[in-house]
Amino acid sequence: MLTHPVLMELAAQRDEQIAARARRRGAAHPTVMLRSLVPGEEAALLEVFSGLGPRSRFLRFLTAKPRLTAGDLRHLTAVDEHDHVAILAVSVDDGRAVGVARFVRPPDDPGSADVAIAVVDRWQGRGIGTLLATALAGRAAELGVERLTLSMARDNHAVKGLLRRAGVSVEVHEQDRETTELTVHLELPLTVAADR
Repeated sequence: MLTHPVLMELAAQRDEQIAARARRRGAAHPTVMLRSLVPGEEAALLEVFSGLGPRSRFLRFLTAKPRLTAGDLRHLTAVDEHDHVAILAVSVDDGRAVGVARFVRPPDDPGSADVAIAVVDRWQGRGIGTLLATALAGRAAELGVERLTLSMARDNHAVKGLLRRAGVSVEVHEQDRETTELTVHLELPLTVAADR
């Protein structure tokens, strides 16, 4: 967790901007609040991961993932609010993290960012994924990201539904036929205008 007063103030300002943008878009949710993941905040990620069943973990990581390694945690918490952004959904009732969305820009293509979203099993189906995706897309647009990419299992119906509800046109770039579960690599043009 952040302890330096200036860094804490900057994080609080960023969190208020995320919440205000969600309210303006009508995407506020009565049972969760959104906030930025801060560098090194492993506990929140472990809360989300522990709430994912084996199928949800597979859909998020595209492989069996019984645990997060120390290297995974270092990578997933190495956020910088520019090239690696992560937003948490936190329960208003108990303060526990119930979902996380992130994008990571490759160094050689700053106009593109790879996206991942996870919502703990017992919170799925309540619009949390849509809320996180909306906030993440807004932040990406603010930072000049032009297209979002993601890799997903072909039978990931939750993501397909989320994309359909968002009216996103999806371009399939590649299908990996070597795996048991077909993986689809998608590119989503980001046409969302950033709120200033």
